[in-house]
Amino acid sequence: MMKPNRPPAPTPAPDLDLIEEAPRAVWSSGAGRLPFGGSRNDPRGFAIHPVPRLMLEDGSRRERVLETHPRWTDDGWIRGEFHLPGVAAGTRLEAEYGFFSPVGPPQTNGVLIRVGCDGVLLTEVAKRYTGSLDTLTVDLSRFTGAAARTLYVEVDADGDSTQDWLVWTRLTVVPGPQGSGVR
Repeated sequence: MMKPNRPPAPTPAPDLDLIEEAPRAVWSSGAGRLPFGGSRNDPRGFAIHPVPRLMLEDGSRRERVLETHPRWTDDGWIRGEFHLPGVAAGTRLEAEYGFFSPVGPPQTNGVLIRVGCDGVLLTEVAKRYTGSLDTLTVDLSRFTGAAARTLYVEVDADGDSTQDWLVWTRLTVVPGPQGSGVR
């Protein structure tokens, strides 16, 4: 008995690691456009892959992270804009983030994190120095389609910008339904 030919199941799209994509993102602050990989002393703000294994606020050390710091001024900000080639149904942004562990007591008053797509703000959350990393999941499914999209991630000093070294340990666009097990 012959079995009917069935087309192969579609291959799920791979995760998009925005930490790896960060050098190709468009970075800016209130001072204008910024280069990726600039100096940690740049008063305009910066986005870099720092040296591996610096201690984070929860005491952990990671090999590969994305460090961002807003413009060094009250209410300074930094924004990274990432190109998405299209958005599949159920796509979401998954993030884990926190601060570096400073020498001495932490002096950051915290930051505001904003995530949006095509100019639409999707979420805003506050991050304070708590001794633990926070996580965030943002649903991108309202942008489903083959059209290219621009996802942005913004860090705002929320007042004083002292020690606002926000570190992303995970910043990944994950296609497909949450909990599908398909990665």
